[in-house]
Amino acid sequence: MSDPSNPFAGLLGVSGTGLRNTNGAECNSSPVSLDCKQSQEEARIQTINKLVENVFHFTINSSAVDGQTDEQLVYLEELAQAMNPKVYIDLETLEQALFERLLLQDIENNVIPKTNKALKEHITQKQVFPYLFGSMENVQSFSQTNNQYIRGALEKMKELILRNAVTALKQPALFEGQEFSLQLVEILQSGGPQSHTFFSELVEAFIADETEDCQNQLRISMIPVLKRIQFDIDKSNLINLPIYILPSIQLFAGNPHLAWILLETCEPKNETNGRLYQESVIGALLSLSVLPRNTTAMHDFFDNPMDQAATSMIETSIWNASSHLTNNLHKIFLTLLKGGPTIKNRLLSWIGKCLKNNAARGKLWNVQAGVMSVATLRCVSDGFMLNLGAVLLQLCQPFCTMANDPKSLKIDPTYGAVLPEECAAKSVHLDCLHTETCLLPARESEDGQTMKRPTADTYSFVTECFFMTQKCIDLGVRVCAEKLWRCGQDLGRAQRAIADAASAHHMIEPMRQQAQFLMTKFVSFRCALLENEMLTNLHRLQAMTCTWLAQVAARPNPEVPQSSYAPLTVMPMQMPITTPPPDTLRCIPEFVLENIVVLITMARRTVGAITEEADIAGLLEPALTLVLTFMGDSSRTYNPHLRARLAECLEAMLPNHPDDQQPLSNIASFYREQLFKNHPHRLQLLPCLLDVFVGIEMTGQSVQFEQKFNYRRPMYLVMDFLWGIEEHRDAFTLLAREAESNMDAVHPPIFLRFVNLLMNDAIFLLDEALGNMAQIRTMQTAQESGAWANLPAQEREQNLANLSHIGMLARFDNILGRDTIRTLVRLTAHAPYVFCHPTLVDRIASMLNYFLLHLVGPNKKNFKVKDLKEYEFDPAKTVMDICQMYVELGNNQRFCAAVSDDGRSYSPQLFTLAEAVLVRIGGGGLITSLQEVAARVGTLAVQRQRDEEILANAPEEFLDPIMSTLMMDPVILPSSRTTVDRITIARHLLSDQTDPFNRSPLSMDQVKSNTELKDRIQAWISEQRQKNDPNNVNTS
Repeated sequence: MSDPSNPFAGLLGVSGTGLRNTNGAECNSSPVSLDCKQSQEEARIQTINKLVENVFHFTINSSAVDGQTDEQLVYLEELAQAMNPKVYIDLETLEQALFERLLLQDIENNVIPKTNKALKEHITQKQVFPYLFGSMENVQSFSQTNNQYIRGALEKMKELILRNAVTALKQPALFEGQEFSLQLVEILQSGGPQSHTFFSELVEAFIADETEDCQNQLRISMIPVLKRIQFDIDKSNLINLPIYILPSIQLFAGNPHLAWILLETCEPKNETNGRLYQESVIGALLSLSVLPRNTTAMHDFFDNPMDQAATSMIETSIWNASSHLTNNLHKIFLTLLKGGPTIKNRLLSWIGKCLKNNAARGKLWNVQAGVMSVATLRCVSDGFMLNLGAVLLQLCQPFCTMANDPKSLKIDPTYGAVLPEECAAKSVHLDCLHTETCLLPARESEDGQTMKRPTADTYSFVTECFFMTQKCIDLGVRVCAEKLWRCGQDLGRAQRAIADAASAHHMIEPMRQQAQFLMTKFVSFRCALLENEMLTNLHRLQAMTCTWLAQVAARPNPEVPQSSYAPLTVMPMQMPITTPPPDTLRCIPEFVLENIVVLITMARRTVGAITEEADIAGLLEPALTLVLTFMGDSSRTYNPHLRARLAECLEAMLPNHPDDQQPLSNIASFYREQLFKNHPHRLQLLPCLLDVFVGIEMTGQSVQFEQKFNYRRPMYLVMDFLWGIEEHRDAFTLLAREAESNMDAVHPPIFLRFVNLLMNDAIFLLDEALGNMAQIRTMQTAQESGAWANLPAQEREQNLANLSHIGMLARFDNILGRDTIRTLVRLTAHAPYVFCHPTLVDRIASMLNYFLLHLVGPNKKNFKVKDLKEYEFDPAKTVMDICQMYVELGNNQRFCAAVSDDGRSYSPQLFTLAEAVLVRIGGGGLITSLQEVAARVGTLAVQRQRDEEILANAPEEFLDPIMSTLMMDPVILPSSRTTVDRITIARHLLSDQTDPFNRSPLSMDQVKSNTELKDRIQAWISEQRQKNDPNNVNTS
């Protein structure tokens, strides 16, 4: 029981049984005998001494422990001798005692009582920082006392602990052999708020010391700590990241004295080497992903990608870990951004330089090169860029909470036009966008010099965050989505190769291993792209971007330069936009628009990438407005390939269609269907679509056939869908009528050019498809006959590879050919008058004749292969489609005449052969109508045969130099001065608006009638007719 006359009895639990901490635990079982006659000063000294023993576990009293309890103390013998006869440590002595304890070498031999054999770890702790941290924890355990004197003593002890910690960091030579960075990391690893409090107070004490160059001394002390943390990150993966790391980096970010050190360690020595941005603490955290850190590393997850249940479980774990990582990184970035102008500027500079020096990641050759390329060796990993994008997306959320978020209208579109030398003055940290290809090219002066684009006086964080995020998406999400798609194609080819090589047992196992590797890669990329929170944020950003881009595109140019070009207010949209395109479009990089296409097409291509919530959240309506704004307007989007990608985006917005890997839910499909029925500008869809369809051909650039057809395939699907909606079908009719009324216009109507290109495509695709099917038949016949069995193994493998490759080409051509023919069938039924115009009729007739002859004539057996469905080859359907077009056009005499004039494929037996095939394939309903067409064609054929005989041997100068046919309306081309038939050059200009003889630009209004030659031709025709029939002078 405590003595009531002792004013210190009971303080901190001082009683007859000892001291108690705030938890009520007894800290020292040695009794404190307080004689009531002791002075208050002696009681105070004894209380402080007892407190010292409980906090620091040392003493200068050799008899302080009687051995009756498990208490252990370190006896400071040298100090005891110096202090003799004093046996208590007071606050004045404590500083010396603590310093001596820290320098004490042989601690174990100084522990009392000597009878103890099992020494306690915290008593004999030799490491400076674990000991000081433990002492600080002891101090904190007594923090609840209300006595001012004791509280003062505790504050003094805390001050001494921190002072000695600072001394250790500043003079590490005093403690030779100790790794302070390791000790500090171990304190952080211990977790709990006290470890972070100790760390922060240590830094504050370090700075408060105010010695010369203390900031640099702190930097020298802390960089090794960060390097050890980075080492722990590098040893970890996304799932097993040590729990202490993210809070520790947050601690650095939140401390103004440590934040700059953290950012300094992230700045690479060679800032132009993009890969080095990965080699820092933050870089290492950003690299944690389901994707490998580098091109030589193996995938950490999905060892058995064929096991869907296991794959699903792993995906869930990875998504949870990825979300946790990016959420914490977002907090770290946000803390740094709020850390004052200097820290904010330094972080934005780091992000800007990182994106600039990793720009090679986004180049086409890098995506196509596969894993080993120059860019992959000198750039950060895919996972790094995806994670950085996820963090930046979170930073964007305050201004993209909805598609028309008012805060987004503060984004200034001219950010990308700022020149490097102006960046610092205008608060621009991403100084590489001025070289990016923009939606429109910069204006040029009369002497061909590029004119300066408009820029604002300065740029806000909202603008900078937006453009940095879009660039990061371009280098991350877009690249990974492209790799996912290519990997899916490789996987499909590998699986088909396994099926083709079923009989070659020695080849199967290596093929299976390759397929498994590709499957692991595919699942990893899919998992990386489909983390739900990142996808949701991406949808929100791009919905807002759609609205913002459309608003920028619809605004007129200001009359005078502005301090800011941000839209600021919403302007009602009118379609089509009739105002000239603003110069701000010359400042917006193409990747901003491309990123939207990537998101929407990725969502449709990839199972699980789109949800009803994403649709209903409002991305699709602003996206459709964006597509209508840019797809059909070359004055606002110069690049025809990008406009074609917008058509692909449009196809991805359709309701359910046959190519879906996984059908949309009923509500999602219904929502999408309503989009095309209710969107305020929906009637602009068809004109825009035809404009971009024709634009791909009219680029003036070399467009590979495969690339062109890849662009057009989505357009066919969209047109197929629109055909089923009455008001869109009426739009087809309106365009066709306009074409009929303007067939001879200077600039051919868009519908006429569209129909011409459809026929071009059909001719090329069907011809290629039939050629490939014939090759497949030849190869299959050789394989089945056993001819391949006797070949060397390498040659057999080569033959199998060739068969697989040709099969892939055949499938591609058959699918696109089917879509093209299906569109032609609809249009010939809906607008036959267009196809029967003199400009087109010969081509449609010769096309139908050529393919009908191949499919029903004597060579049709050349296309009979195994597994017609595998190659998407349906000759019966094609025959019926061709016959249907004959029937639709057969009432027109000009068409029937053109059919009979085709000397290459037409013969009187052609329709008889077709009738026999129709009977076998269930096309009997077409036979009667086809016979009527055949009769009309036959009658005209007889007449045409007679005319050919009469007009044979025409002079060479009367023949068209391109078609070698008799010219009826010769015209002179202005630049080459060549004379051709008017119909020939009109047909040519539908596909290519240049002079065919010297490639100079040409339009129909530039050609001049060669009336003198025309009169001579007409006179010659009259003369020939009179020779054969003096009563007939008709020259038609």
